Amino acid sequence: MNESMNWSCDVFANVYNIIKFQSPTAGEGGDLSQLDFSPIINDLLHILVTPTPLEESRTQLINETKPVTFSNGSQVKLNQPFIEISAVLAKELDLNEIASAELLYYAGDVSYKKGTSLGDAARFSYYSRLEYILNILGYLTIQKQLHLVITKESDFQILFDNLIKSFEKIYRLINNLHNMIDKQKVTSDINSLAFINSINFARTQLFNNHELLGKVLYGLVDQYFDKFGNLNNYKKMLQLISDHHEDGDILQIHFLPGVLQFIAKLLEGNDALVGEFHTHITTKISDDYRLVSIPTCGGDKDNDDIIDLSKSKISGFEIVTNFFFLSHFITWCKEEGTRTAKYDFKEHILKYMEYLISYGVMERILCYCAETSNAKTQQAFEYSNIYDFRSLLQRNFPKLTPSKFQYPGTQELLYASNMKPGFENIGKLLDVSYLTLNEDLNESLIAPFFQRFFSVFIVNAAIVLTQLRDLEEDFVLSSINRQQDEDSDEYETKTATTVSSRKTDDSYSDFDSNSRTRSAEKVGLDLDEVAQRADLERFYLAFAYTFNNRPELCNLFWSEEQQVSNDIVGFISWGLSNNTSPLITATFCILLSSLASGGNETAARIWEILVNNNNATMKKNDYSKISVDSLVDSLNYYIDSLNEQFELDLNDQLKLYQKKQEFLFSNNYSAQKEAEDANANRITIELAEDSIVFISGFMQLVSGIVKNLSIQNERGREIKNIAYTRFQPIIKGFLKFDNLIKGGKILSVDVNAGTSNNNPKFIDLPTILVSDDSMVILINLILTLLGDFVDHSKDDDGQGNTIGYEIWRLVDRWLYFGLHDLPETTTATTSTSSADGFSRTSLSATRKRYTSKRNMRINQAFSVNLTHFSEIANFTTLIRKLLTPFNTNNQAFSKYSLLFPCDLGLGYRVNNQIGIWPYIEFLMLEVFGNSHNISNKKDRHLLQSEVIEILINSLEEIDWKFLSETAPQVIRKLDNIDNIFDSLIPGIQIDFAMFAKLHQSLAVLHYLFDNKFFNTLFKVIDIGVDEVNSSESSSELVAQVLKVLDKLLDVQPTYLRRLLPLLKTKDGITQPQKQAPAQPLGVNTSMSLILSTPRTIFDNVYYPRNIGSHGVDDFYEILLFHLATVVHFALYVGCNNDEISNSAISILQQIDNSKYFHSRKIANSVDPLLENNRLLTTFQSIDESIKIKYAFINKFESLEESSFKMKYRIIEFLLNNLNHQPNGKVATVAHFLLGFDFRGHNLSLGNQNNTLLKTLLRTLSVSLDLLSEIDYNNGNKYIIDIGPAKLSSLILEVLIKLVRDPISSVVTLNQLREYDDLFEKLINYQPKLDLSTIWCGVEFNGDLQVDGVNAFIESSLSVETFFAFINQRNLILQYLSLEFHHISSITKKEYYINLLINNKEFLNHAPKILSFLDVLNYSFKNFEMQKYESLDKKFNMLSILQQAKHKSDNEQEEYLDLSILNKIIKILCQGSNAITNDAKRAFSQEVMVEGNRINEFVIKYIVSNDLKEVQLKCLHSWCQLIEILITDNGLQSTDFLLQVLQIVIPKTNDYLETDISFSAEMISLCVLLFDLYEKQILNQSKGEEDFTLGMGRLIPLFQTCLTGILNSNSTPNLRSDLYVLCNKFLMKIFDKDSSFVLPMIRIIKSSDKKFFEIICNDAIYSEGSSRITSTLLLESLIHLGSSAGKANFILDSLVKNNSLLLLVRSIKRTDQMIKLCIKPGGGVTLDNLIFELTAFKSTLYLLIRVSQSKSGALQLIQSELFSVLRQSRFLSIDPDLGLNLNIKEGHDFKSITVNVLLDTPSTLNDLVDLSKIRKENTISYFEFLIPIFQLITTVLLAMGPTYKPGIMETKGLMESFNRLIVGVMKRDVLLESRKDNVAGAVAGATNVTGIYKEDSTQVQDLQKLVKLFTLIDSLVNSSVKE
Repeated sequence: MNESMNWSCDVFANVYNIIKFQSPTAGEGGDLSQLDFSPIINDLLHILVTPTPLEESRTQLINETKPVTFSNGSQVKLNQPFIEISAVLAKELDLNEIASAELLYYAGDVSYKKGTSLGDAARFSYYSRLEYILNILGYLTIQKQLHLVITKESDFQILFDNLIKSFEKIYRLINNLHNMIDKQKVTSDINSLAFINSINFARTQLFNNHELLGKVLYGLVDQYFDKFGNLNNYKKMLQLISDHHEDGDILQIHFLPGVLQFIAKLLEGNDALVGEFHTHITTKISDDYRLVSIPTCGGDKDNDDIIDLSKSKISGFEIVTNFFFLSHFITWCKEEGTRTAKYDFKEHILKYMEYLISYGVMERILCYCAETSNAKTQQAFEYSNIYDFRSLLQRNFPKLTPSKFQYPGTQELLYASNMKPGFENIGKLLDVSYLTLNEDLNESLIAPFFQRFFSVFIVNAAIVLTQLRDLEEDFVLSSINRQQDEDSDEYETKTATTVSSRKTDDSYSDFDSNSRTRSAEKVGLDLDEVAQRADLERFYLAFAYTFNNRPELCNLFWSEEQQVSNDIVGFISWGLSNNTSPLITATFCILLSSLASGGNETAARIWEILVNNNNATMKKNDYSKISVDSLVDSLNYYIDSLNEQFELDLNDQLKLYQKKQEFLFSNNYSAQKEAEDANANRITIELAEDSIVFISGFMQLVSGIVKNLSIQNERGREIKNIAYTRFQPIIKGFLKFDNLIKGGKILSVDVNAGTSNNNPKFIDLPTILVSDDSMVILINLILTLLGDFVDHSKDDDGQGNTIGYEIWRLVDRWLYFGLHDLPETTTATTSTSSADGFSRTSLSATRKRYTSKRNMRINQAFSVNLTHFSEIANFTTLIRKLLTPFNTNNQAFSKYSLLFPCDLGLGYRVNNQIGIWPYIEFLMLEVFGNSHNISNKKDRHLLQSEVIEILINSLEEIDWKFLSETAPQVIRKLDNIDNIFDSLIPGIQIDFAMFAKLHQSLAVLHYLFDNKFFNTLFKVIDIGVDEVNSSESSSELVAQVLKVLDKLLDVQPTYLRRLLPLLKTKDGITQPQKQAPAQPLGVNTSMSLILSTPRTIFDNVYYPRNIGSHGVDDFYEILLFHLATVVHFALYVGCNNDEISNSAISILQQIDNSKYFHSRKIANSVDPLLENNRLLTTFQSIDESIKIKYAFINKFESLEESSFKMKYRIIEFLLNNLNHQPNGKVATVAHFLLGFDFRGHNLSLGNQNNTLLKTLLRTLSVSLDLLSEIDYNNGNKYIIDIGPAKLSSLILEVLIKLVRDPISSVVTLNQLREYDDLFEKLINYQPKLDLSTIWCGVEFNGDLQVDGVNAFIESSLSVETFFAFINQRNLILQYLSLEFHHISSITKKEYYINLLINNKEFLNHAPKILSFLDVLNYSFKNFEMQKYESLDKKFNMLSILQQAKHKSDNEQEEYLDLSILNKIIKILCQGSNAITNDAKRAFSQEVMVEGNRINEFVIKYIVSNDLKEVQLKCLHSWCQLIEILITDNGLQSTDFLLQVLQIVIPKTNDYLETDISFSAEMISLCVLLFDLYEKQILNQSKGEEDFTLGMGRLIPLFQTCLTGILNSNSTPNLRSDLYVLCNKFLMKIFDKDSSFVLPMIRIIKSSDKKFFEIICNDAIYSEGSSRITSTLLLESLIHLGSSAGKANFILDSLVKNNSLLLLVRSIKRTDQMIKLCIKPGGGVTLDNLIFELTAFKSTLYLLIRVSQSKSGALQLIQSELFSVLRQSRFLSIDPDLGLNLNIKEGHDFKSITVNVLLDTPSTLNDLVDLSKIRKENTISYFEFLIPIFQLITTVLLAMGPTYKPGIMETKGLMESFNRLIVGVMKRDVLLESRKDNVAGAVAGATNVTGIYKEDSTQVQDLQKLVKLFTLIDSLVNSSVKE
């Protein structure tokens, strides 16, 4: 082994993943010729063979002074701990020390990713390497491509030899595990759970690798037989098995496919080779037979020899394979005449087969077939206790177990664990029962070999079967004769005084034996003795194990060639007749039962065969011929015999009772004597074992047939009904007999029945003892047979539960001892039919023999009748089948009906309490609640699984939320909801309320809250993830339990809110409670009895006493007290079973939403210290914190085929968790799982360990690489698939949320900057989109016309891919904005800008960022939105659309959940009154048409709305990024600016016509772009020409703004931006006094007349920013109008539409606002106040602009300007006191006070501390006053002194404001005086000079106002004087 080997798993993983995820061609594997196998060829050739430990290597390893050279040539210097671990691994793994060190070295990365220790990571890597090698080699072998790794012919033999050595390697590693246990036992803690888990992990890996080796062996033999098919290799395989395996070792089975395929391939080859093998095999058998055979005295035949197998040198495995060879050798000989001439059948074949039969080959075949049988078959045959034939027939060879893995010192450790404390984990160390055969191996590889063997054997070796039956017949007859002789001798020795009564010892009676060949004095067969020679039965049973529950094999068996079919029919006919033993008969019945597994057709065929085999002359109980009649007659015979025996014993007991009564008071009476007599006469009725065998075989045959019949098939339905009719009396007879023998405390017997005395006299039914074992088997058989009759697939008429209802009534009567009321009906009796399907005999015709002496308690029935585990298990299975929901998927008119009769229990239960609640109570509390006490793990899991499946079926059967909440909401006028329920019983109607009260799911929900149940439920969950990963049964059980819990958490709101109040209503509830005190009407009076009589049968439904939720608010409160279980939910996320992981995530999500685990109110508080996240606290504080994190990491990194779904689920869980705290200031479970470290309320990310966040980033990087591919053969189209698109979208959503949240923003951004140039990758790996892009196989099609075929929207994956990609583009833009905004490095910013702007597209040379808008090129058209109104009349379309968008089902993978539409259609059909098929067909067509219309509308509506929504988000993010680039960096690129404008302006125009919201985003960006354009272009223009050119480019933008303003769909916010742009444009024109004035006037004049109306309306009536911006634009327009000449057309328009008058009057709005603020509780916020003041000022400045012209001033005076100002009360306030405004402000809804006052106080004495006044909430009064008086001044100046009305109005106005004027002037005087002597004005005012500076704002405003007052006064007074 000189070549180097790879010890890093990466190289193997790469090859494995390429093979696994390649796209294979049809029927063949993909082309692997391009795959480079050279790095691993040596590893593949050596398979599991590795370099062994060497002293030289050890010396080199421990030499710390020199570096160690690895196989790839690299040298590494190792430290001491590393060397020590390497040495331990070398010994443990039987590995060379240097190789061990290299393995450990490369395991460092695994340790980092998995979070495990370095040693454990190395072990994991070692076993992973083995698995990779075996899987790769196995694939190459099966695909016949070994030539890719084997270049020399000699290497094929080397490969085979290494395969043999690899098996031996595994055996050495197993021995090493035993040595490790020995060492741990002595040197350390043998009870260490970590050590035990490591041992069990190694065992599992070795077992699985052994299986993979077996599959590789099979592949080599199958595909390369020409290379390996020689006798030498065959000997090597058998020698390996013989040397290393005992007969009971289950590992032998792994060799079976390879060896049997070797034989099959051999017989396809040349005759010489076959002859060589035949000679070898027969010679070896002959030689060995001479060793083991001991001739008997006088025996002249080999068959008479005694065989001593202890001397044999042939292994049991070889015995089986030799028998297979000889069986197939017969077929090979028959193929050519020369072969038959060469080989004599008897001499060369039959003789050796007989030898092998004497070796016990049939028993070994039985063992192999049983161990590899279907799991359901094993459960039915071996664990249901319907008689274990295998235990009877497999007597000499043990069952197969993983004995090689069993620790040799097991008994010693078990003794120690029992004697000493602290060894509670030893059982887990010693238990190897979890190492079981792979079901796929059994079904796909092994079972077909056995199927072929049995077919060949039946055809070619029928003589062997005949000999076996003859030999057994001789043996049985001799055994019977010998027994008769012994019984005769024993009888002669008995005295004549023997007591004639039947004693316990003499238990066999006439019916004990089933042989019709015996004399009247019969004896039972000794089956133990018969079983010694029962090779034919072993063949039959092995056949049954092979074919049972394998429909494909059964159909293959029946569909062989014509000749084979004839032989098979002959075999079955032979087996049905002339049987000489009940054991043969029973096993052949089981064989026929297994063949019925082929389905309805084969089951019907077998039934026909049995019917045709009927014989009218057949004797009763004749088992020699099997037919339907013989089945019925024989079973009836046993019932009659049992009843006859019972009646005889009962009569004896009654006679004794009579005698006791006669002598009760006599002198001879003695109590002691009575007790002795009673004991002496206790009778035990017992069935002989051969009778039990017979009954079991017959009943299993019936079960097999009816189980596989389908009532959906007419013939199957007919046969099933016939079978039930014929066998129901038999079933009822057995159950009635069971009632009688168990009814000692329940039933009474009439001693006078059957006598001439007509007066009944009832006494307690005497105790009749019956063999417990016999009755247990019988009851199990009955329960199984009843369960197999159940078929819940409804037929065409929707009626499939007739038999089911009858079974319910039969079982319920049996449980409650009600069968005695149903005597057999004869022709002499008068019978009436009842609703329960049983005939009731009238009392006048027949007198009852038995009656109930007292009613049984409602929940006592189960404990009385079900006394053994097997009975409980089979009863649970029966109830599970009965409660399996109907299959009504294709039956729209099938109404909701109960799975049991709604009157179940009526007439025989205590107080006639009906319903199924007692069953659910028993199953959930008594069965499941106590199941943890069952010590046998397999029994416990089977029973728990049955109960849990009942719960799952019950909870999933009815969608209660839909029925109780959704349906009434989405369907308008749903008045007939009660019509959708049907009792299926004529004359009884049920409505919704009664259906809910009776349905079993409500009982399930009630008992789920019971502590007895949920404690056991939590014990199942708490078994742990290690157990679940290592045990298939544990995995399936936990998956079921989690599914129940998930469903409970989902449905509990509806249960608690809707259903529970319904249960608690008085109607229909009878609760067990004490009798009420006597009422005035009296007790048992006529009136009281009448009043207490139930009105309907539903008044007596049984409910428990404490109905409800058992004192808790919901189940989350229970989970709060079981936090250890909650931790397991998180750990189960990393489980290998995806179903468990999925349920665990769903449960965690619902727990996190619960108020008990996460207080939303506190989480949303501004104070992060008030955190109350119990789930997070729990995860942080436990020892498994690291395990929880790595559970999510490992599951996310899984590469299984379903891993994408789990990745989605994990990311969605993180997103939901992060979104629960919108303020982003509190840590969540998502932060914990992502790997953030918590230090108080600060988060950090360490670089030491792997985290989920790092895993997400790695996955994002890979997803971006795989996001799109180009189809170069089809027009270079981009192909985008769902996986990368959705995954990258979800990951980016998590990252954006982390970046936006304050608590994680900085640390997350820092982490992203360090990761692999993420910013650059997000930009450069975005494909260019167009309409030819392929979205998951389909091109985009936006045509939504009615009845048109649109493959795009019909493909859910394509739609989801499309939206996921656009959302991903939006998130990328958001991240780029956030990163660019937060980055502080100038160099980094420049780098980012270069990527976004300077990184040009290849063809159009546009900046990369501009190409991100290609998602806007997609749109839908021809959608008929008007259909909404018509559909909404009948359906609540809004609710339907919301339901379709909300994915309620965790398994929902579709983009839309349209299941609600199916539910709506079904409920409409269910509620219809259609009766005939034609009416139903017409109605269904009408409903389907309507449903299709809704379906089409919903899909088109949602996709079109979603496209607009996601495109708008993307556009918003793009605009935001552009804004950040401009504002944060001061972008200087004029080319980029022009390119952006070039794109934005046309798109804005386009969207103004289609979707105004898109235009709003672009216009908002244009506002910013205009500023940048102005700064970089207009302001930098060097001349008029440059300015004109620059402004000319903006004219389209101005025209777009005008168009937008005129658009009827424009919003106030959009118009506000348009007003700003227009105003900026006009202001720029005014600044330059350019030539654009006249063109602008022409453009505005040419616009629609509504243009001014819209602007004026916004300025007058609008409430938002558009009021201010429109006012400012009006001011600019008036300015523009004044440039047009004398007539201002703008002002004229304002006057004409009366807008100017309204603008003047709008001043009153401010006055009204201030009035509201003065009043307490006015409800005005600070924002409202500031906005109103700003609008007020802008209006005043507009009016000032208007008043600058004489015509404008005149219009203002005519608009009553002075009147409006005079009426404004805020101008009349006291200037010294000011105003106090009460403002409602703040998120805490506090009120604050804002003071409106003059900034300058009235006296200097008020100036205590001006800084204090400034810090308070104050508004300067000058904000109001200055604009007002500027307006007055402007009006006066414009009108001139000659306009007297203006002078008079102003004078009057000033007089009304006299107090204000005085206050202002007084302050001015004080300020002037202050300049002269500030120090003398106010004593102690040392800082006055500092406060009143000349340039202070206060002084300037005051002086400005004084000047205005002075100017106004001069104008008014001068005019008056004139």
